Amino acid sequence: MKLFVVRHGETDLNVSELACGVSEAKLTEKGRTQAQALASRLKEDKAKNNITAIYVSPLKRARDTAAYIEQALQLTAIPDARLQEIDFGDFEGKPWNNPDFLYIHKNPFLKFPGGESFAQTAHRAYGVIEDIKQRNVTNGNVLFVCHGVLTAAICTYFKPFSTEELLRLEIKNCQLLEFDL
Repeated sequence: MKLFVVRHGETDLNVSELACGVSEAKLTEKGRTQAQALASRLKEDKAKNNITAIYVSPLKRARDTAAYIEQALQLTAIPDARLQEIDFGDFEGKPWNNPDFLYIHKNPFLKFPGGESFAQTAHRAYGVIEDIKQRNVTNGNVLFVCHGVLTAAICTYFKPFSTEELLRLEIKNCQLLEFDL
């Protein structure tokens, strides 16, 4: 079985360089175009990818991205709260290039005040992956539509990363990743 993972399309808060974890954000025109292009590519590769189930973060930017994919693959996405983005707590909606934010971001075991740590986010990601591995009896592959930090956490499930490697990992909007489960 394969697990495909995609980050949502570009949002207004991405463009404004604001921390956007559990805050709601809207897809920009570019983000909608990215989602449409991804959906078209998935439709073209439908037989090869054999995606039979889609799980989506309940956050609007992920659901809106998934809507294009649902239409292209004629599947209904299943919301799963464990796929939502890291909770940046007190930093939600504030500039992410703040030194205090960056200090916590560079330390995976530090919690954002009022939020969660990367380690906690990874724990959620690992849990949903384990559940999917045990539950999937569809003889097909699975797609997660989620977020950047959560996708980075998913990457650590499949490959070990040093903190430095993790910080260099860039998950682009609507980038499709593929893993063997």
